[in-house]
Amino acid sequence: MLQPGLSRAVPLGILGFIGGALLALVIRMLQGLDPAGSVGAALVLGAFISAGVFVWGMGAFDLRMSVHGDHAEAEHAEPEHAVVKAVPHKDPAPISILGAFTWKVTFWTILGVLIIAAFGFLPSGPHIHNVHPGAGDVSGVGFVALGGIYQPIREFLQTATALELLPKMSDDLAALQVSYLVLFVVFVAVTMFSLFLFGALFASAINYFLQGKKNPDKANIAWRVLIFILVVAAPLLTIPLLVSSREVPMALLIPVFLLPPLLLLIAYRRVIWGVLLLIGLLLPILVLTVKVTNIATVMFAVIGVGLLSFIFNVLRHYLSDRTWRIASAVVLSIAVIGVIVYTVGLTHTDFWEMFFSILVVIYGFLLILPVPYLKMIIPASVWNKFAAIKWMTLLPDMAGWLANLLRTGLPSFLGQK
Repeated sequence: MLQPGLSRAVPLGILGFIGGALLALVIRMLQGLDPAGSVGAALVLGAFISAGVFVWGMGAFDLRMSVHGDHAEAEHAEPEHAVVKAVPHKDPAPISILGAFTWKVTFWTILGVLIIAAFGFLPSGPHIHNVHPGAGDVSGVGFVALGGIYQPIREFLQTATALELLPKMSDDLAALQVSYLVLFVVFVAVTMFSLFLFGALFASAINYFLQGKKNPDKANIAWRVLIFILVVAAPLLTIPLLVSSREVPMALLIPVFLLPPLLLLIAYRRVIWGVLLLIGLLLPILVLTVKVTNIATVMFAVIGVGLLSFIFNVLRHYLSDRTWRIASAVVLSIAVIGVIVYTVGLTHTDFWEMFFSILVVIYGFLLILPVPYLKMIIPASVWNKFAAIKWMTLLPDMAGWLANLLRTGLPSFLGQK
């Protein structure tokens, strides 16, 4: 029931054709060809990619479909004296069950849409002519400019949040004509993907609560996410609403600038980090205010990476370790680099705003990214040193280290024995 077949091949074939057509459009736009939206190029590339993903969707490369042929008979042939061992039944993974039923729902949805479309597209079909002769076509598919879809969404977000979350689209891209049929297919694809995604999230949440009920001591609390929400995201998202001038005194933001040298001082206990910490204390005198014009926009981008991290935390329970590591390394790295580049481009006109925003982005990433991913990007020596800190005795250890530094290190620095 969970093996590949038409239920997966048909939706993938349609998506492959649309993806190939879009790829042809992007290639022609990058080459500067006119017109960029060539029907011939889209049909050729779309047909090739559609055929490939259709064959893959049918299970041509899936070993579960190789249950016939001479090699299968040879493998199952057993001598008369062989002892038959019972093979324990292995239930399919929950993600496989969810994926299989998602493909089935998508396939039957497509089939239902095609049956309904017969009322309008068949030349002599049972459709109702509700237009005057020559005034319209009951089976026609209209077109709309891409800017006519993008601009209302951009204005709605700008009105709702008082922030310019989406950039302005170029005139050439805004004038591109898009078929309503393509938009409908994209809408169906997004709907099915969101159903799959929320189904996985709800299933994971229910599983978490069930495990917590059975064994409360092993139900972990996502304290890093709570710190991010309460200490980082909530205050910074409310600053643009509370401060109309979008300029905040440096004294209020000084903890953000002092946190890196303080953490490095705790982890490595070197004098250089203490000196940088003291220099950071002078910032409220050297810089009176910091602009936070774009901080809310930056936080929305970080929250987007947080949603991706949550998805990968869920997928970690269903995917193999190797598959998860490769997927998270690619997707999360692209998202992290993209947010950092976006932050620099958004705030580069003011140095202190850019510096403050980058620090906030780094703190947010350290709090919301999955720990296995952080271990992949942070050197093992740094990770092990920081993880070896005894947080319960942190203050007494720091006090003892500081007292020893003042008692022996300072006299030695001044040339005294």
